[in-house]
Amino acid sequence: MKSYYRQFNWYRWLRIIFLALAGLIIFLNPDKSLNTILYLISAYLIGVGLIALHDGWLLSKSHSDNNSPYTTAVICFLLALLIFPIAHLLLPLLPVLLGIILLINGVNQFFSARANRHYVNVTPWWDYLYSGLLVLVGIALVFNPFDMLRFFFRILGVGLMVLAVMEFINTKLYKK
Repeated sequence: MKSYYRQFNWYRWLRIIFLALAGLIIFLNPDKSLNTILYLISAYLIGVGLIALHDGWLLSKSHSDNNSPYTTAVICFLLALLIFPIAHLLLPLLPVLLGIILLINGVNQFFSARANRHYVNVTPWWDYLYSGLLVLVGIALVFNPFDMLRFFFRILGVGLMVLAVMEFINTKLYKK
């Protein structure tokens, strides 16, 4: 039981370090952070793979037939190698695809709000506002993808740093 708890903490601390570094890098310099983030993701995957190898080694010492940690390690190592070519191929398409998805989601949200009205004299203004914002952001991403993408990266960076702080707080709360 103590070994399982230690392994869980290793994963948690690796996640905290990754989230904090990625968030800080993205927030400070969203334009030039792609390669750094890809290296960081690759290092994270290698770290998870190494922890999984250690888990597999501990299981094999206890004469277990469970090979799933080794499978996890191999998948993590392969993803760490493939992340650079895949990311560089898909990144130029990301803002436009995200814009189209948000546009479609906004239109669907609008018609869903109109169709799901339960009361005749109540207008779902918040749903209309939300769907309108989704449509506007979708249009902005389709027609001006890179300026909006920079803004989203900054929001993502702040979000990742907040997640790291929350993960750290949970580590301290559940340590007992």
